[in-house]
Amino acid sequence: MAVTTTKTWQFNLNNIVLSDNTVSGTNAHFDRRSMLLGIKNALKGFGTQPWTVVSSSDSSTSGASDLWVDEGDLVWRDDDGAAAFSWIVLRQTAISTTFDLLITCEEDSVNNDGSRMGAWVAQAGFTGGSTTVRPTATDERQLRDSTNFGWWGSGGDGGTYTYRWHAMQSTDGQCTRVLTFVNDVNTGFWFFDKPANPLSQWTNPYVASIQGSNDITTNECSFARYYDTAQGGSQFGGLAIGLYLSGEGFGSAAVGEQVTVPNQQDGTFIASEMGLCSLSSTFTGRMGEMFDLWWGFSFAGTGSYYPDTGTKTYVQVQDMIFPWDGSTLIGTK
Repeated sequence: MAVTTTKTWQFNLNNIVLSDNTVSGTNAHFDRRSMLLGIKNALKGFGTQPWTVVSSSDSSTSGASDLWVDEGDLVWRDDDGAAAFSWIVLRQTAISTTFDLLITCEEDSVNNDGSRMGAWVAQAGFTGGSTTVRPTATDERQLRDSTNFGWWGSGGDGGTYTYRWHAMQSTDGQCTRVLTFVNDVNTGFWFFDKPANPLSQWTNPYVASIQGSNDITTNECSFARYYDTAQGGSQFGGLAIGLYLSGEGFGSAAVGEQVTVPNQQDGTFIASEMGLCSLSSTFTGRMGEMFDLWWGFSFAGTGSYYPDTGTKTYVQVQDMIFPWDGSTLIGTK
């Protein structure tokens, strides 16, 4: 494997949240509120080009400040559109001047446990919002389902779990990634990136995704999730588009899916650069690339490090290879 990072990276890794289904004034489990709060604080806490909070609600108050101070400020509601609930708008100006991420604490069940949430991104910036109504944007792109809302990395409904989570961001702020784990299974993957080498016609390009499994056995950083389906979200001319994370392949699948051993001549592992491809109407074609993210061999699996000198400069999570800081990746075991 011979790869070189384009960007420099800052890390917040190997965070642990212990299993705890205490509700304490909200029907979301304490462990899920704790992990989401920790991820928010990590995005705000990067030393260079951190995300900033534009506005938020803790269900009692809303306004232009960060009201998510502790776990009790994250209050879920079922999708009835009436009850008070928590939400937050985070901004990353390195992607575009008013690139915003909106997270809402909502589910589709009165027995909410915090395993699902709402999520949108926008480049025009989110405005408005109250303790009962989320902010909106003219060009918002939904990342989590509007009817049932979506799993975001906390495992399926009902259970309570011990979590490990990891966040990383390029020092220029253009790329942010979040990984969550339960029992060494990669249950969630978030990214918010400015693409490399975007097509010139793609004005204000970005790609964003929040994916989580509805159980604790499905890995998110997989060929099945991102190579075979269009899980990267963006906008083009007011059209919501889906983007595949492409890679080197032959026959009917990626190289890393089909080859089951290291190269039999020199023993090397593959690291295939990721492209961004679309089949959306009026936006069909290869549109750009991902910075510093590669497809590996499926058989290598989570916890494989590169190079083999022991520096742990890169780590594999399921089928994807990420820049790393030399530490040992810990799931939960």
